Amino acid sequence: MLRKITILVILIGVAVWAETALDVLTQTLTTEPDSYLGEKTIILYNGAQAEAMEVRVSYQAGGLTRTDYLSPPAMRERVVIDDGENLYSYDPNLEVTVRSSSPRMLDDRLGLQERKELIAKNYLLELETGHSLAGRNAYRIEITSRHNATPHRILWIDTQSYLVLQSREECNDSAANTGFSWIEFNVEFSPDHFSSGQFVGTLVEEAEPVQKTARNELSDALGFIPVAPAKLPGGFILVETMLGYRTNGQYAAHLSYTDGLEGLSVFEEAEVGKLMGQKIYLGETEASLSRSANYSVLQWRSGGITFTLVGQLTSYGLYQVAAFFLSGEVNR
Repeated sequence: MLRKITILVILIGVAVWAETALDVLTQTLTTEPDSYLGEKTIILYNGAQAEAMEVRVSYQAGGLTRTDYLSPPAMRERVVIDDGENLYSYDPNLEVTVRSSSPRMLDDRLGLQERKELIAKNYLLELETGHSLAGRNAYRIEITSRHNATPHRILWIDTQSYLVLQSREECNDSAANTGFSWIEFNVEFSPDHFSSGQFVGTLVEEAEPVQKTARNELSDALGFIPVAPAKLPGGFILVETMLGYRTNGQYAAHLSYTDGLEGLSVFEEAEVGKLMGQKIYLGETEASLSRSANYSVLQWRSGGITFTLVGQLTSYGLYQVAAFFLSGEVNR
């Protein structure tokens, strides 16, 4: 029998069950599982379109991950290896490996307590016990934004390893379902299983996109004073400021925000060419909106600056952040 616990999470006077839910969720974000091997099905919905993929995931304790694509046929035999510092994406048909920075390099910008407080402030959690997936006992956590700013999520979490066994998320007219069909722990891998040296052909180095830069030093390279608020609507706080390089030789400010679970990137640069995407209006300001199953991109120009928001936000959340920048209430 399932046991359902509705958790009203508040910062002052937090209930015992709320702490339990936060513990499960933060354990999922911070606990390193034992080595495992499993196969996942991934289904992405973008409006009326759907795309399905099957992958085999190998993980070795210490932070090494290998993903082998099994389907669809166009992606079969592609391999992605993440060693915690670099990400290697190999296409056997082209015999090309692209090396870029691992996304895990940006994962440790918040302390555990600060993350828990942000989650408690910004999300309502519902916890169920007694589930089973891929032959494993699992918690089920439903995650709802208090601000209607980020996707609605449901996670099924292994009760022993705290690994996410299955996830479901919905945002606007897009959705994503991901889940293991089978998984085996304490697996031993060959020494070269996670080595990029096994790939043949050309190695392409993706240019280093950003470097950490103090907020008060960004204007020296940009040639203008960026708009860099410490907080944004939806419960987002600024956690890092960086400087990026464009192919046209210009610099761009990259402001990284989080609400404890979801990230949001804000890019600011001198006015560039044509904005790409569907034309919309934010009040009287012309903007451009692009969406995929995984994220949205919103661009507009104001005061000689091109602003670009990139994140997995609801339409309401995205427009709330844009309106905040356009309100004129933000100090540079």
